[in-house]
Amino acid sequence: MAAQLMNCRKCGKLFLRVKQICEDCYNKQEEDFKKVTDYLREFPGSTIHELVEETKVSATQIREFILAERILSSNFSNLSYSCESCGSKIQSGKLCSNCLQTINKLAKQVTQEVTPHREVEKSGKSSGYITRNL
Repeated sequence: MAAQLMNCRKCGKLFLRVKQICEDCYNKQEEDFKKVTDYLREFPGSTIHELVEETKVSATQIREFILAERILSSNFSNLSYSCESCGSKIQSGKLCSNCLQTINKLAKQVTQEVTPHREVEKSGKSSGYITRNL
């Protein structure tokens, strides 16, 4: 596999892609990870807000650690963040169970609505829609 040049998604610097981010940002990320985990070991009941205040690591970065499962929020009862859809507090994933359930329900409805149209196309009967290229 040939190495690629790309811009770092964190700082924008051009680098030879070995990781998803440049070496400087990677090292900074690892320092931040150590700060957060050291603080959590000492104060396991901390919230994300407290972590941000005490470690000066951004809430976004802490959330990335949780989503990457580098920090297991299930081990820290007060470590929660906002659902990307509704903003309610969650401890894993990007969406709360209610939003995930709603999305699954909508996807099922869309699938059910699309399926009858495909069956008509397969049968060759016209449903009033142009289904073939003219």
